[in-house]
Amino acid sequence: MPKLAIRGGPKAVEKDYPEAFRWPPFGEEEKKAVLEVLEMDNPYTVIEEFEKDLKKYFNVKYALAQNNGTSTLHAAYFAVGVGPGDEVITPSHGWLLQAMPIIAAHGIPVFADIDPNTLTLDPDDVRRKITKRTKAIVLIHTYGHPAEMDEIMDIAREHDIPVIEDCSHAHGNEYKGRKLGTIGDIGCFSMQHSKLLPAIEGGFLITNNEEYYERAVLLGHYERIPKLTSKRAEKYKELAKGIRGVIGLSGVCFGYKYRINPLAAALARVGLKHLDERNEIRRRNMDYISKGLLEIEGIEPPYVAPYAKVAWLIYLVRYYKEKLKGVPKEKFIEALKAEGVRVSNFEGYRPLHLTKLFHIRDIYGKGCPWLCKHVEQIPTYSEGQLPVTEYINKILFNLSVIPNKCPKELLDQYIEAFHKVVKHIDELR
Repeated sequence: MPKLAIRGGPKAVEKDYPEAFRWPPFGEEEKKAVLEVLEMDNPYTVIEEFEKDLKKYFNVKYALAQNNGTSTLHAAYFAVGVGPGDEVITPSHGWLLQAMPIIAAHGIPVFADIDPNTLTLDPDDVRRKITKRTKAIVLIHTYGHPAEMDEIMDIAREHDIPVIEDCSHAHGNEYKGRKLGTIGDIGCFSMQHSKLLPAIEGGFLITNNEEYYERAVLLGHYERIPKLTSKRAEKYKELAKGIRGVIGLSGVCFGYKYRINPLAAALARVGLKHLDERNEIRRRNMDYISKGLLEIEGIEPPYVAPYAKVAWLIYLVRYYKEKLKGVPKEKFIEALKAEGVRVSNFEGYRPLHLTKLFHIRDIYGKGCPWLCKHVEQIPTYSEGQLPVTEYINKILFNLSVIPNKCPKELLDQYIEAFHKVVKHIDELR
């Protein structure tokens, strides 16, 4: 086998194929959709059409498009009634903006550990963390892999606790044949630039619960309040009446404006049409690489449960230093880069419970939210509490997803690059 590229040998990846990695895959269809919105008399109609598309795709009663994924989580917490002193169980292995809306709702994050295989919320730890103050369970389908929904839903139903699915990594992915976002009480999705369904910026939530939908509308969509039809909404519609008794746009809302930009909705409508097709290309490419990496001692591709249908947003490889002559992960990554592999030392999400921000007890001043009078017990966030979460970053690194069609030789050369570096591992010691 040729010597390592980092030592002057030829690269294993002979050609990069930039188009294979280009994302989002915006093209003429997206440009045409955006231009059509610019020419509309009422550009907001595209939002209604997008929400109709979402309801059909996910087979749900309600869909609400918003300006980003973070706002959908805030709306979901508000919808289920999270308020001062309420606890929300959530994984510590997650993005900061998944947990911060809990605090925006004046709730208290209670961090739970993750399953070492799926890197999603551990149902056993969820059960341990439930108290009489638990208001919601929010899980993340981390990097694209489904959480263990059956167990989590059983626990939630046993205690009558709503479940919120953060599906920002997992548009179109499935758990036992069911689309993610449709199993819990509310599904929340980001459509940021890198996501499986990108709109540059945007988000949406889905639910079959009318009351949750209404409350999400009340939080951030004042213009829709007059269109609510339930008896619960009558008091808000009454407040929304103008001086002549006509239902108008002012008079009631909860101070937020979360409506999606119509241009983003237009992009997302096109993307939704192609979502399954594009996911399948992404899935096929990365499954092929995974099969090749399975043969290499000390290297492990991301786990996929037999019941899961996964298109990876982020593809994290496990590196077992002790099986690779003690060579530090950073040196291995450097050697892979020299071979032409698109790889980085991104190690997945850092533990939120050890983040300094969550140790500030008076974010809002006067001790709120942790020290307000409604908090019965202040949670502690300390090292050693969540062993899997605190360990997992040490062995992970990021291999770039190949989301588009590409020559098989590119996939083979990526696999060969790993084989080559492992074969010459002694040279990196």
